[in-house]
Amino acid sequence: MPQIYAIDQAATFERVLWLSSEPKTRFGSDDQETTKDGVPKWEVQLVASFRQFGRSTNEIIKVGMTSPSWPGPDLGPAEPVQLVGFEIGVMDKKNREGQVVGAQVWYRCQEVRSLAATAPRGKSAEAS
Repeated sequence: MPQIYAIDQAATFERVLWLSSEPKTRFGSDDQETTKDGVPKWEVQLVASFRQFGRSTNEIIKVGMTSPSWPGPDLGPAEPVQLVGFEIGVMDKKNREGQVVGAQVWYRCQEVRSLAATAPRGKSAEAS
């Protein structure tokens, strides 16, 4: 049974940058996976920067998400992003005999937002 943890992106990473997104496909097939409700699954690739032993380290991470449309059509290469509902899952990795041989880690989020985008103006801002 996996253990799932919410990630505080601002406290964990110095920055998260957009790379790309692709349909998540079934193993050995070109067919895109979907949820039980038929919503397409996507795999988003990002660069996550964090401090380790006093130095900045960059890792490419793959984050799973569901969306009715392709995520990131307005995002440019290396654009800073926020991952809404960002979680990490950890579960035992077992061999064919069922023995634990390590851990399997995966990431998922609900939405990817540009940090460069401006928020819509509220009525109070429009009135001034």
